[in-house]
Amino acid sequence: MEHVAESAIDDVVRGAGHFGSGGGGDPYLAQQLLLAAVRRHGPIPLVTADELAPEALVLPVVSGGTPHTLVEKAHNVVEAETLRKAVEARAGRECAAILPIQLGSVNVAVPLAVAAELGLPCLDLDLMRRTLPSIDLTLLRLAGFSVSPITVVGGSGIVAEFSQGTDAVLGELVRAVLPPLGLVALISAYRVTAGDCARLGAVGSISECARIGAALAEDGHEPYLRACGGRLVCTGTVAEVLQHSSDGWPRGVVSLDTPEGFVRIDFQNENLIVSREGAVLATVPDLIGVADTDTGALTQTVDLAVGQEVHVIAGPVDERWHTPEGHAAAGPRAFGYAVDPVRFDGSAALAGVR
Repeated sequence: MEHVAESAIDDVVRGAGHFGSGGGGDPYLAQQLLLAAVRRHGPIPLVTADELAPEALVLPVVSGGTPHTLVEKAHNVVEAETLRKAVEARAGRECAAILPIQLGSVNVAVPLAVAAELGLPCLDLDLMRRTLPSIDLTLLRLAGFSVSPITVVGGSGIVAEFSQGTDAVLGELVRAVLPPLGLVALISAYRVTAGDCARLGAVGSISECARIGAALAEDGHEPYLRACGGRLVCTGTVAEVLQHSSDGWPRGVVSLDTPEGFVRIDFQNENLIVSREGAVLATVPDLIGVADTDTGALTQTVDLAVGQEVHVIAGPVDERWHTPEGHAAAGPRAFGYAVDPVRFDGSAALAGVR
C-alpha cells in the first residue's frame, strides 16, 4: 500500500477497529478525522522504514486522553506543528516521517492526519500491533527502549515535556496534565530512528488494517476470520453490561447468553478476558473483538446493548507479546486478574509464564 486515498479510508478505519480489541475510539469519528485530512491535503503517502535513511528521526504520534472529546475539539495543525518543533528542537534534527504508536480506529486516523497536516509520509508500521492503554506498553519498550522523552501538546499549543522518570511516574504525569489541556492532546514518546523501526516495529500496519477492513465489509464473518487469522469464540445475546469509570477508563463486565452457557467478557477500555462459566477461553495480549451478527461491524464494548446478537472473535497479536516480558507487561495479571494467559485459539500462551 503506497498511500491512503479517500477510497481506502473506510477499510483502514474498519480494520483498525480489529486491533482496538473492543476499544480504540469511535470509528465514525476516526473516519471523519481522516476524511477531512485527505480532502484538505490529498492522499497520504506511506513509506517503509527501509525507504528512509537508518539514522532518520521519526515522530511517534498518539492521541492521548478521552477520544470522545475530539468530537468538539479535534486535533489541529497548531498542535501538529508544535509537537514536531518540540521534538526536533530536543533531538537537534528534523523528522522524516510520522510513526503511529498503536493501532485502533482513532490512533490510526490521528497519525495519518498529522502526517497530512505536516506534509510528511507516514510509516506503514506501528509499535504495538494493537491498542493498549499506556504508551509504555510497546514493542520498543519490550526491547529496552526508554519511553522518555515524552512531549504533550494541547489544542492551544501548550507544551509539557518529561525528560526522564519511571514508566509509572511518567504515566501519572501525562494523565495529570491532560485535564488542563482539555482532556485530549497529541503525544510523542521515545526517541526513534527509521533503523529502530526497521528492526523492532510491527511492519505493514496500515496495509493490514486496510486488508482486514475490506474483509469486514464482506457478508458474514468467515472472510473476516480468514483475514485476521482468528477464531469464532461464541455467538450469543448480550444479557447485561456493567461498567464504571476508573482512572479515566471504562471498566466492567459484559455477560452473553449463548447456547453453550453464559459467557463473560472482562474489559478495561479494551477487552481483556473472555470466559465461559469460569473456564478462560482467551485473554490479553491477544485480541478479543465483538461483532454485530446482523451488520458484521465490530462494536466498541461500551456501546453494546442488551438484547444485541453478537459474535465474539479472538485473534493473534505480534509474537513478541507472547514472551515472559510481554506477558509481564500486557498479560492478564498486569491488569490485576489472577489468570494465566490463554491464546486466541484456546491454547496455553506460554508454559510456566504468568
